[in-house]
Amino acid sequence: MALEGVNNIDVQHNVKIKGKSGVEHQIDVYWEYKYAGVSHKVLIECKYYSHNVSLLHVRNLHGLLTDIPNSSGILITTKGFQSGAEQYAQFYDIGLKRIRAPENSDWDGCIQIINVDMEFIQNQYLGLRTEFDGHCQQTISKIEANHELLKIATTQAEIEDAEGSVYDFTAFLDKHVPSRLDAPDIEHEFIVYTKGCKLLTPVGEKLSIGRLIVKYATTIHNQALHIDAKNAKNAKNAVEAILEDFSSGEVDHMQRKNV
Repeated sequence: MALEGVNNIDVQHNVKIKGKSGVEHQIDVYWEYKYAGVSHKVLIECKYYSHNVSLLHVRNLHGLLTDIPNSSGILITTKGFQSGAEQYAQFYDIGLKRIRAPENSDWDGCIQIINVDMEFIQNQYLGLRTEFDGHCQQTISKIEANHELLKIATTQAEIEDAEGSVYDFTAFLDKHVPSRLDAPDIEHEFIVYTKGCKLLTPVGEKLSIGRLIVKYATTIHNQALHIDAKNAKNAKNAVEAILEDFSSGEVDHMQRKNV
């Protein structure tokens, strides 16, 4: 979870740190970061219990903070904290956090569910006839010298338009052939006049094109997309868990990583 203005220096898991007493302490998560030019050390202890965390664990963390200078502490659990633990933590400024499953109330004022109706429109090209420019003597001469040029499959050639931009045949047709939304899934014929356009052959020849006679059908595909930030396991921004401050009730949304 990225925090604005925070520069992470180091994050370690299950690390041992020697205190000023000379005793090594095992820390679940050690986080060192810099904020506003000042370095900070955070000791994070995690308790995955089936019951509320007792005062004993908060006192133990307080002992670590006393032995490790310039550090602050956070205790995280999946359940909650006993009243004495909460009072002790508040007095010594120790953060108490709870990780829990998302609830409907967590989306108050936010968007939880998104429904999108999408329509995909595509031209399917069923036939194509290329007519070369009969007024271009250079093109006529090339074809007369090599009749194999007439057999070139359009999938092996590209088109250069009058402005010098180069397209494959599908991209060129998509740009010039109108979609027939009034009569989808029906074969239509359309003529593309290609003045100034050239067929670029795989052997490097440029042949002036007069027009393209296209047979095609427009297809329409409808698809509905449903994203629930609470439950959609495959949604990119779906929330996996909530990190809740036990004292203030403030929450942060923890996004899924492996989606």
